Amino acid sequence: MMIGSKPKIVLLGMMTKMPVAGAVWGTMHYLIGLQRLGYEVYYVEAHGIRPYWTFMEDCPDASAKAAQFIQSVMKRFDLQDRWAFHALHSDGQCFGMTELQLKELYRSASLIINYHGGTIPLPEHSATGRLIYLETDPVELEIELFEGKQPAIDFLEPHAAIFTWGLNFNNPDCKVPLPPGKVFHPSCPAVVTDLWQGPSNGQPQRL
Repeated sequence: MMIGSKPKIVLLGMMTKMPVAGAVWGTMHYLIGLQRLGYEVYYVEAHGIRPYWTFMEDCPDASAKAAQFIQSVMKRFDLQDRWAFHALHSDGQCFGMTELQLKELYRSASLIINYHGGTIPLPEHSATGRLIYLETDPVELEIELFEGKQPAIDFLEPHAAIFTWGLNFNNPDCKVPLPPGKVFHPSCPAVVTDLWQGPSNGQPQRL
């Protein structure tokens, strides 16, 4: 990273699996919020999950459609040059950035956030020790870890820290069996309040 440049944060997401308002807005609140805090933000999908459009018979190129969807969302927030869709579910083609640019982004990022825990970490995600897990749907993973299920243990291992929307974790009245040796840091969902304000005509914003 160049001296004087803003620290980079990569958000690993999965908007193209669920291209609906809730999933998209949740993602954008984090990206815009972090950008306003002074970071250079990037959105990347490298989860290997088939995008929504693969289930539509009239869509022969689902990867291109997924990339187009991400591009349209990011352009709305002036982030049209800071995204990538790595089609690991099919031929591995990279959209938005080249594969070389993407690997360099991972290497230079100050932080990589596994949003939802929707991405099974690749070696390049965790190589710098800056990958964290941001859990948005708590309890299931905690129970699997508590029961010693190996897939859950292997999934979490590459992450340097764990953050969760489970805000009652670690409190005396919490009934979730948190696994020993793992620290879950409660973290409120990001909310950029002006994204909830409609335009001057009073109509709600639309994606």
